Amino acid sequence: MQPQNKFITLTPHCSLKRLEEPCLYDIANDELYELSHDAFDFLVRSSQGECPPVRKQDEEFIQHCLSEKLIVLSEEPGPKRRVPQPSPVPSLRYLELQITDRCNLRCRHCYIGESVHQNLPIDRIRKVLDEFEAMQGLRLLLSGGEPLLHPRFWRINETLVDYDFRSVLLSNGTLITKEAARRLRVHEVQISLDGMKAGHELIRGEGTFEKALQAIDLLQESHIKVSIATMIHRGNVREFEAMEALVRSKGIEEWNIDQPCFEGRLKENPGLVVPPSEAGRLLQYGFGGGLHHSGKEATCGAHLCAVLPSGGVAKCGLFSAEVVDSTDEGLGICWERIPRISLTELECRCTILRECRGGCRYRARAYGGLLGPDLFQCYARKVLKGGD
Repeated sequence: MQPQNKFITLTPHCSLKRLEEPCLYDIANDELYELSHDAFDFLVRSSQGECPPVRKQDEEFIQHCLSEKLIVLSEEPGPKRRVPQPSPVPSLRYLELQITDRCNLRCRHCYIGESVHQNLPIDRIRKVLDEFEAMQGLRLLLSGGEPLLHPRFWRINETLVDYDFRSVLLSNGTLITKEAARRLRVHEVQISLDGMKAGHELIRGEGTFEKALQAIDLLQESHIKVSIATMIHRGNVREFEAMEALVRSKGIEEWNIDQPCFEGRLKENPGLVVPPSEAGRLLQYGFGGGLHHSGKEATCGAHLCAVLPSGGVAKCGLFSAEVVDSTDEGLGICWERIPRISLTELECRCTILRECRGGCRYRARAYGGLLGPDLFQCYARKVLKGGD
């Protein structure tokens, strides 16, 4: 129960979001809590410095929020929060922001291919971040290339603390020194680890494995959450058991495993490609993470789009050749133009369609058709078995 004359204040790592349903977002832990309209209104009023009365039926909700450290009680009202405006429908929850195509490595599987040294200007980045926050965004994926090579990276880094969304840096780890880890203002860093030493360095180059491991240690010492991203390729298919042991030994809570698309440098290295019947089972090694879905009848990308180093906006980074418009037009307008596919349009009719949501549409197109099955998911979920 709320004590007399106490103000309820959202903790600094929480934010109210007006998505398809009103929500409270725990930015630090990436947890989304759906609220009733009455509970949302109560927290909005509290965030504006009011001290609304707690109804008997709301006491359990308040106690839960206190126990989860989503709110605190104080003698004085906290700083006023911005009143959240309704999101578009569907909501844009995840934004991949590719700030540069520059990279210090020449990975043999990279779908981007050769850099043209393109950097998204910092004024355009700020505009996109402002719009993403206003659209009730949840998670920013700061990507590249290698993002740390953007000439204004550290200035971009410092601006991230001003926004009410979670920021995740996607990096190869080779440029993360002790000083860099200390200066980072992101909530999470996802490090690319594409095998044990032999497998990882087969595609990323000599010396990169130890640097990636060092980056993980340095980030964790700076109390930054680390997740791992792994691409399946011919050189690491026998390393997944050892990789799992390594990843778990580092206390990693999220391991994302994917199949590289046949673009860019991978076209020059076709021997690295692993077929769906073999790669599908390896996807099962991944764990943790997840998305906060609302569009249960939608395929992948229902709540995501990508901003490219050119300023163009696409369905995701893989669909970079199919730009819908430029950020000059506004992120909201671009979001309205993103093509969407419903589950009912897909040609696959298996019993777990709503569980996998059709997998990846880019992969599906590469192995048959845009509306066809994602064979990697079919094998991962044992809808298909080896030899089918």
